[in-house]
Amino acid sequence: MTEPKFLTIQTAAIRGASLAALAVATLMAAPSAAVAQTVDTAQAAPDDAGAQIIVTGTRRTDRTVAESAVPIDVFTADDFKAQPSPQLGNILKTLIPSFNQNRNLLGDASAFVRPPNLRGLPADQILVLINGKRMHRSALVNVTGDALNVGSQGPDLSQISSPAVSRIEVLRDGAAAQYGSDAIAGVINIGLSRADNGYTVAARYGQTYEGDGEDLQVTANAGFKLGEGFINVTGEFIDQRVWDRSVARPEIAPLVAAGITPKYATGNRLGQPENRAYRFVLNSAIPVGDGEVYLFGNYGWQRQGNDFNYRRPRGVVAPDIPLRTGTGVLGKSISTPAYLDRIGTDPVSGRPIWDAEGRTFDDVSVFPNGFVPFFEGVNEDMSITGGYKGETSWGLKFDASGSYGRNQIRYYMSETLNPSLGPDSPTDFYLGKLVQTEYNGNLDFTYETDVGFAKPLFIAAGFEFRREAYEVGLGDRASWEPGIYGSQLVERNDLTRFNVTKPVGANGFPGFGPDSVVEGGRNSYSAYLDFEADPVENLSIGIAGRYDYFNDFGSTFNGKFTARYAFTDAIAIRGAASTGFRAPTPGQQFTQNVQTAFPQGSPVPVAVATARPDSALAGFYGAVPLTPEKSTSFSGGFVVTPGGGFNLTADYYNIRVRDRIGTTSNVNVTAADQVLLAAAGVPNAFDLGQVNYFTNGFRTRTQGVDIVLTHRTNNDLGSFNTSLAVNWNQTKVTGRENIALSTLRPTDTRVLALIDNTRLGNIEDSNPRWRAVLSENFTAGIFDLTARLNYFSKFTTYFTPVNPPAGSTPAQVAAFRQLYPAANPAGNVGEWGKEFGAEVSLDLEAGLTFAENYRFAIGAENIFNNYPDVETRNAFPSTGGQGNGSLYPGSAPLGQMGGFYYARVQVKF
Repeated sequence: MTEPKFLTIQTAAIRGASLAALAVATLMAAPSAAVAQTVDTAQAAPDDAGAQIIVTGTRRTDRTVAESAVPIDVFTADDFKAQPSPQLGNILKTLIPSFNQNRNLLGDASAFVRPPNLRGLPADQILVLINGKRMHRSALVNVTGDALNVGSQGPDLSQISSPAVSRIEVLRDGAAAQYGSDAIAGVINIGLSRADNGYTVAARYGQTYEGDGEDLQVTANAGFKLGEGFINVTGEFIDQRVWDRSVARPEIAPLVAAGITPKYATGNRLGQPENRAYRFVLNSAIPVGDGEVYLFGNYGWQRQGNDFNYRRPRGVVAPDIPLRTGTGVLGKSISTPAYLDRIGTDPVSGRPIWDAEGRTFDDVSVFPNGFVPFFEGVNEDMSITGGYKGETSWGLKFDASGSYGRNQIRYYMSETLNPSLGPDSPTDFYLGKLVQTEYNGNLDFTYETDVGFAKPLFIAAGFEFRREAYEVGLGDRASWEPGIYGSQLVERNDLTRFNVTKPVGANGFPGFGPDSVVEGGRNSYSAYLDFEADPVENLSIGIAGRYDYFNDFGSTFNGKFTARYAFTDAIAIRGAASTGFRAPTPGQQFTQNVQTAFPQGSPVPVAVATARPDSALAGFYGAVPLTPEKSTSFSGGFVVTPGGGFNLTADYYNIRVRDRIGTTSNVNVTAADQVLLAAAGVPNAFDLGQVNYFTNGFRTRTQGVDIVLTHRTNNDLGSFNTSLAVNWNQTKVTGRENIALSTLRPTDTRVLALIDNTRLGNIEDSNPRWRAVLSENFTAGIFDLTARLNYFSKFTTYFTPVNPPAGSTPAQVAAFRQLYPAANPAGNVGEWGKEFGAEVSLDLEAGLTFAENYRFAIGAENIFNNYPDVETRNAFPSTGGQGNGSLYPGSAPLGQMGGFYYARVQVKF
């Protein structure tokens, strides 16, 4: 049964509730969650940022930021407090130049679970830890979105409430030999708060300069002593409204002139989805015997919703269409009616015959002004980790832990219909669910011993068991069912006949049908060994090795070597070399989906299948089981700590990734294919029309430079904390595979392409080469001021080529090429690229703290209301926007929100 629409959840009562009542409710809640080996947040950040102890990327207990052999950033709660956004991913974007997270404005669930990238690599090549333990993935496999993340499946950072976080360490180096799968781009280790006393209640409210996008966040955090240990609880409520940056679609003006009033003045909204979220985080530990029992975890519930494209109730003529199509007409979105009166059966095909002069049904009878399907996702996330750590009498430290994580996303669609069901179609649908479940068991040991080196030898070893499972759940029958009106043979009074086809499934996003339902999983077993030592004064080296065995594709071994040499206390060089891997995710391995469509003008509906790579169906078209992506990573740089609060690091990195995973293009299933597939035991062989699948199919090289300069000082004016972080990053596709089916069947000349020129160009050029963040935090008495200057260099995006309409005159061709150039700067033959200029934005926040426990602040993100360059390709002169009403490129790192102002208040007890 379909759940109530997002908009029916009322906000007014919660907005009117007192902060005290919300705090009490939060503190009394008892989520199933808890804490494990942790980033030690009990340590106060020293004046010298380079002197902070780190736990990520090393097993040593005495390593500082400045002494690390690989680049690492450490951010504390002080860095979070002046952030304009409550979302953890947005916070990291402002702190880490090589971290980015675009927003998908329309369609697909990637608008809800926003995949990040780090150092030009996708979300599932970033390992995320919480208190040093692996975070589970989101259930979403990104089948659309930005070019870097197509096909990826990574964790959902938004599920961790930022007020629960006291420290984040970001390791900008490959670490698969230390942590296992996914740690190719780097590691993000989130340390939860260990505060054991006090209460903090905070509220933040803001909206965009345009007056939309209202954004409310209310949080409460409490710490309690638990014997000699602690328990820390955080609750968060978020209510975000839509901000919309669309302009009118080209059909809107003609429709309005014809007396039709679309629901939205522009057709459909483009921007931030509606978002309501409740999140709880628990962190606790208590001494037991000579060790410590710990427990931590989270529970989150989130409902989001956004518009799909507007469906026109009739065809219209738009003034600037002829240059594009030669017809001047934008047709009715669902162009044919359903014929309701059956008059016989065709003796040859057995198909029903319907009366052309009889009764009909049209979507306009339900939606006379057209309709905008409203897509919603309910995201439920939970995890719990517990363990025991301690030290033996002879100095062996141990940590035994177990964890469980689960992410479930249920999809709904309203204000739409299944056209193939005709008048029997509902207008609200439950589309099905995705579920990712993970179990981890870890046993870790560390030991230090004196072997005659300048410092003790640190030895670490450990074992890990992992179980990952993936599930696709069935949607309402009406959401996927091919109704009797999907394909009709219609007869006129003069006995002539014609075929009519209509879309199948909930229009906009067909539900998951029986052929999509799947459950699958895999087990893995791992062991690692790690040595770190200072054999002589000023020289540190590390050697790590890890063996992983997966029951579905075998084993892999990876190693890492690091070294650091200090010429003086102020100058040191460092470097690392490693191999890495990323195991294909359960979603990539087990996703199978069959949707009904009418490709190439087919008069009858056919099934378009995304097949499991290990299935007989995919194997017929050249698929082999997925194997891990493999990487080789090198980095090198220097550290300068001259004193006086200054710290400078500069590091070069080079990451080569082989066997990267993506989806093939669609291949048409011929009649001969169907016979052979049926003989191979494929059950729905004669229904199939097209097939694609996940495969290992391309190689990349990503290289870049990170430069971080920090300075901290106190003087008569106050305390200054300054940082400049700069990243240069370049990715190149160094190889791509095409699957020639002639290798399987000599007479089959078809070729499946994985990476075409358009996607190649977007992988290489759609992210800026340069990114920089200059931050200044000033504190004097009760006053504090934070300023952040963001710089994004130019970038280029690519579309599939656009050609002038057939029969265009030379003048029309010339006018067409002014809008659509034939070539592009990167030289990808036949592809169409546009360069967008560099952008700068400034964030500012000013705060006052009274009696040490009360803080009030006001601020603005993108204070000068800057926007990206307008996307002119495919732009309609009558509106200035694209066909869907968008103005700006979707990959613009600046985003499309414009300026945003806010106020926040925080009270400590």
